[in-house]
Amino acid sequence: MRSVLASALVATSAAALLAACSTPAAAPAQVYLSIDADAVGTALAVSARTDAHARLLEAEDGIAVLAFDHEDLEALTAAMHREHHRCGGFMVHDSLDDARASFHARPERPPLDYTVDRAAVVAAVLPELDRARILGTIRELSAMPNRYYRSEAGANASLWLRDRWRSFSDRSDVTVELVDHGYPQKSVILTIPGSTRPDEVVVLGGHLDSINLGGRSRPAPGADDDASGIATLTEVTRVLLAKSFRPARTIKIIAYAAEEVGLRGSLSIVKELQRRKIDVVGALQLDMTNYQGSDKDIWLISDHTSAAQNAFLGRLIDAYVGASWGYDRCGYACSDHASWHRAGVPASMPFEARFRDSNRHIHTAKDTLETSGNNADHAIKFARLAAAYAIELGKGDLGPTEAATADAPASRHDAGDGTGATTRWLLLALAALGLAVARRAGRATA
Repeated sequence: MRSVLASALVATSAAALLAACSTPAAAPAQVYLSIDADAVGTALAVSARTDAHARLLEAEDGIAVLAFDHEDLEALTAAMHREHHRCGGFMVHDSLDDARASFHARPERPPLDYTVDRAAVVAAVLPELDRARILGTIRELSAMPNRYYRSEAGANASLWLRDRWRSFSDRSDVTVELVDHGYPQKSVILTIPGSTRPDEVVVLGGHLDSINLGGRSRPAPGADDDASGIATLTEVTRVLLAKSFRPARTIKIIAYAAEEVGLRGSLSIVKELQRRKIDVVGALQLDMTNYQGSDKDIWLISDHTSAAQNAFLGRLIDAYVGASWGYDRCGYACSDHASWHRAGVPASMPFEARFRDSNRHIHTAKDTLETSGNNADHAIKFARLAAAYAIELGKGDLGPTEAATADAPASRHDAGDGTGATTRWLLLALAALGLAVARRAGRATA
């Protein structure tokens, strides 16, 4: 009875979120920005070129709040990229009070007990992740003219992704919804309800939109930024559903609209979940996963993120991914994880390279698969990490395995080193279990 009621509550919750965020409205002439104080001059210069007369309203602790013209957001994105080498770097708010709240992020919720105790479940899931499928999804997304949030193509990308995610399962408890923010592109949310702790939510996300800083009409394939992140999430979602993953906590997979112009989709979703007092216990952002520009594989962003959750990710990488990793910084509001961090939710963003070594072709027509060698060899590492995160933070177990659908045939196992993938992951699982037993024994004898 508890699980039936939980499913009903989750379905009602998804419908409420859709209704609350789905009131289209004309874009306001003026919005409010929070931005790094060192970029205020850049924002004012952009506004001066169009006689829009942006105004600096307040500044505190290195963050500034400005009144800004809505039509200049793309130009500001271009200037931030060109002059500060930042991806985004600002948040767009619909009220001055909301912008002022950026001066002081909410205290982070009490940390979870970040146990690593689902090795058997992880071992059953990871071998099914298929880099060829990730590659195919990147190719399909980047073949679209663009995924700009105010374009018809951007709107169509939302519908395309919704239908793709829906094709993965006919489970009645799994929902896929579009969230209307008042512009053509919608955010997409897939929800897998929690079985025993449905009121605790784990979020995995990436942004769906793309942009060409040369102009709205120019091609914006966005293969790396962020078709790679969406493709990685899509593959994780496919396999979790194919293996009938039944998490204890509710899992939400989110493709955010309008990240490139001030994190607008994620800010809207976070604000609504806050209003409804939904307890989001962790958020993972995948923004660019397929360009390996640095000596290490995965870089955990350390600013505007959760130190405790980042340490948990490091343990997951060591236990399950077998990749090298380190820490780096990306600055204020560099991706949607910042929306969650601002709300006090433990948030993390594993990134494909050091920021100084990141893909120089993003936001141009050259952000294509060729830049990443026409493969998804780097992105598969992030898929393994994201799947492990969903399983170890979501907890739960696997249900009866569903038959593969025509749209999602069984994946090919990669055994490039001569060892079967299943065997490798089983060995990893046994190692992780052995480590856990040893730690418990050590505590018992201490």
